[in-house]
Amino acid sequence: MKSVTLPVVQPPIYGYQFFAFPLCIVLQDKRSLPWLYSNFIQVCFDKRPDPPVPFTFYIHDYTLNPWLHVEQLQRGTMGIVNRNIVDFVRDCLLEGYYVYLNVDEFYIPERAVYQKSHFSHDVLVHGVDLQNETFQLLGFTDKQMLATTSASFQDFALAYDSIAQIDHQAVCNRIYLYKVKDAGAYEFDLALVQETLEEYLKSSNTSRRFRMVANPWDHCAYGLDTYPCLQDYYERLLAGKASLDVRHVHSLWEHKSLMVARIKYMEEHTDYLTSPNQLRAAYGEIERKARNTRNLMLKFYMQQEEATLHKIMRYLDELAEAEALAIEEFLSVLKRHQPQLL
Repeated sequence: MKSVTLPVVQPPIYGYQFFAFPLCIVLQDKRSLPWLYSNFIQVCFDKRPDPPVPFTFYIHDYTLNPWLHVEQLQRGTMGIVNRNIVDFVRDCLLEGYYVYLNVDEFYIPERAVYQKSHFSHDVLVHGVDLQNETFQLLGFTDKQMLATTSASFQDFALAYDSIAQIDHQAVCNRIYLYKVKDAGAYEFDLALVQETLEEYLKSSNTSRRFRMVANPWDHCAYGLDTYPCLQDYYERLLAGKASLDVRHVHSLWEHKSLMVARIKYMEEHTDYLTSPNQLRAAYGEIERKARNTRNLMLKFYMQQEEATLHKIMRYLDELAEAEALAIEEFLSVLKRHQPQLL
């Protein structure tokens, strides 16, 4: 066997790769769609100074998935078992495991920082060519696209080893092995959808559901309360007190896009939406405005015009108002179907 390429698909969430990578594996199987559309409803905004992930979906553990077998180890474990990282990753791929880890993209071709600056970033290794001694890595390229590129065994080893020098706090110390679990099962969970929509509408702290295994994330705002946090960020950006980050509005658009897809899925595969036309139209308009907001941020990135930021902030106000009404309508439709669940 001279090469192995484990398949991936384009995920609906890709603004943060730790969400994208598991999804690009499991969404090859349409049986995973009920799980997808039962989840990824709540969002959170981290109010602490300079958090690494300011605003995105709230998921307790992005590796937990009915169709994913997951193994986790620390980088230090490689020394204990005396394995070379290239040999280890190669053998994992040959056994059908995807490998998720951080590398220094200074050594990874077709990355924005390649041969320019040292930068720790996560990648998904999903292929190996033994004859040419290369790995196939999924990640964001220098063209700002989520795509597969190649790195030689030598460059990959350098990128892996360099993390020890640039990540002094060992923030990116874990290595995950992902493998498709064919025996996975999950039915669409209407009660979960209703409960999480309620939590989004009321800005409830969804992390409190998991307080038996972790302290609640009380440093975050949730649901509709994330809109004032986004407004505050753009006010600080206008005042020169915050750095430019296009991920905020991209995550905002991803959420609205997934909500539209969720409604479409429920309309086609369940009988829970008895009169979806008004709801579908409302969220379609919300998604369109969120997409325009994202595009405006890209325009600001290129032209740096303050008027563009003011327009983004106006759109955020309109989105917050429209989404509150849409979720109330969503819950009303679901309540008519099964009132005992609310």
